[in-house]
Amino acid sequence: MGRYVRNIFDQYTQPENRVTHALLTALNEDRVLLRHFLHDLVGVKPPADTTKLDVLEQRYPGLEEEEPSESELERRGIPDGWIVDDTGWCVFIENKVISSLTSDQIARHRRTAERRGFERITAVAIAPAFASPPPPETVLLAWPNVYAWLKRRSADSLWAARAADFLEIIEAQLIDNEQLIDGALTMFSGFPFNSERPYTYLDGKRVLGLAMQDLRKRRALVDQLGMNREASGRSAITGRRADVVWDFLTLAAGSGEDAFTNHPHLTLGVRAHDVDAMVTVPNAVNSTMRRNLVALGEEGFQHVIEQIVGNLHQFLAEHPGATPWFRGIQRRYPSQRSAPYIDACIEFDLRTAIRDAGPPKAQPRWLTAAYGSFVNKEHSNYQMQVGVILRYDRCPEIAEPSALDLVEQVWLACKPLVDFAH
Repeated sequence: MGRYVRNIFDQYTQPENRVTHALLTALNEDRVLLRHFLHDLVGVKPPADTTKLDVLEQRYPGLEEEEPSESELERRGIPDGWIVDDTGWCVFIENKVISSLTSDQIARHRRTAERRGFERITAVAIAPAFASPPPPETVLLAWPNVYAWLKRRSADSLWAARAADFLEIIEAQLIDNEQLIDGALTMFSGFPFNSERPYTYLDGKRVLGLAMQDLRKRRALVDQLGMNREASGRSAITGRRADVVWDFLTLAAGSGEDAFTNHPHLTLGVRAHDVDAMVTVPNAVNSTMRRNLVALGEEGFQHVIEQIVGNLHQFLAEHPGATPWFRGIQRRYPSQRSAPYIDACIEFDLRTAIRDAGPPKAQPRWLTAAYGSFVNKEHSNYQMQVGVILRYDRCPEIAEPSALDLVEQVWLACKPLVDFAH
């Protein structure tokens, strides 16, 4: 089943109803998963075996009725979900995705449960934020934590895997529609693309956003490279028709436009066949860094590359599918927001610049051409990138949550280049 063919959970139009339906369907179909949900996330023990509990969605317990419309659900204000038995015990669930939850909503649902004869009541709120302090004895959950729990349970539960997958799909659609503002549904769990799950723009954009949120918090990038975690990255992640989405973390102290165009930055690209972690020296890099790099001369620049490859030695031994990489690109833009024309591109394995470092075999003329194009730009728009390419088919470890540790290690290894910015 394709990820964007109509999903088995896709019964509603409102995001809250869609994710609630996915979670409750999974819990209803897999009663072992339900038992773990109550124990692991809610922290309650049901009075009966979970096979005897009723899992209800958008309806009052004890009433047999046709499924109401979404507009009717909004008007009636019924809790999104119930887990109940016939002894006066219940868990009710209220969920928000793109808006905050109020304490009044939880209080009203608790009164509803009391009026229906429930005496042992647990309120569960899954929401990005509360608009007011939550009522006491309310179990607060966040969708990223629910997603992480579903991923952990996916090895033993097909329904957990299906629900986690659906959260990824909904999140990608909400990001694309610019609806997901106050919180995320998932958390970074690796770069998942392979032959069975090909790269798509929507999925790539979702994973890239989660990755950048995590990387922005990395203290080592601040302390060792001067990453400015307060500065924003790209104002809009575009590339729907391309095979890559990318974003950056700036190494500039400021947060204006020049933080991107005039200073080196840490670039993460999620591509159709690979992930690349690069330090980018932009075309309009500030005069200090340009002057420092030009003063090095080709031999000095080659020494910088040798230092970077040396820093990556243990990394490459542990991840033999990774490739240390140089990319130099000359571009021109027909208009400010249009995709650029690529007039020239030179790419090579960094190890080709170092004699006796092979494989691959040394070919220093690649570096000569790349560095010479930077020194003698002749008014062309030319940028350089140094880092590592991690192919999905050669580096299966990047499908793991620890993949961002690899990205961080690559950027830190490129510090000899970053140091010339000062």
